[in-house]
Amino acid sequence: MTENNTQIDKKSVKSNAKAQAAADKAYRKASRPWFKKKRFIFPLILVVIIIISSVAANSGKKDTAATSAGATSAASTQAAGPAAPSGTAAQLQALAAAKGYLDSGIGFSQASLTKQLTASAGNGFAQADAQWAVDHSGADWNGQALKAAKGYLDSGMGFSQASLTKQLTASAGNQFTAPQAESAVANSGADWNAEAVKAAKGYMSSGMGFSRQSLIAQLTSAAGNQFTDTQAGYAADQVGLK
Repeated sequence: MTENNTQIDKKSVKSNAKAQAAADKAYRKASRPWFKKKRFIFPLILVVIIIISSVAANSGKKDTAATSAGATSAASTQAAGPAAPSGTAAQLQALAAAKGYLDSGIGFSQASLTKQLTASAGNGFAQADAQWAVDHSGADWNGQALKAAKGYLDSGMGFSQASLTKQLTASAGNQFTAPQAESAVANSGADWNAEAVKAAKGYMSSGMGFSRQSLIAQLTSAAGNQFTDTQAGYAADQVGLK
């Protein structure tokens, strides 16, 4: 009976020891700070990630908004452009006429535009008003010279480099400055051999009758077309005068 009681007591002691150990472990686990508990660590990390993402997104929106606002401001400034010049009623009317001529595609120089604005057969503006309009027109005179040059080249008459430059600078012509005319001729893209052929065909169809020698003389004459000998010879070949 005593031996049985002893065994029961040993079992009871072991059981109590295990229970105490389990209780101690549970107590230590329950006593840990909340931020060290596993069930809080992963949710905490998730919250931190969400907060960082939110901050980054808001920052990106602010940067985008600032960029958009800056672009809108720049576009508005660009669209506004330079302020229109202020002048008298007559000056502004002269300016409107000047811009109309410049936009026509004919090609006006400063001198020829002023002449057109002041001519009694033209607009009849006072010299001072016309000059003010020309000065405030914002014209690209090299560009205007190029327009005039291309107009002559498209006429089918046939111009050489020299004769086209002469026409652009002549007082009875367009009255461009020499640099403006030279720039226009250099940038015209003309095929001077083809221009010589145009001129040669014009002479051949005139009914006057040209030999090869007389045609070349006319094409190269200083009082005529001023083509080079090579250009004139090429043109004579092309119209059948061998």
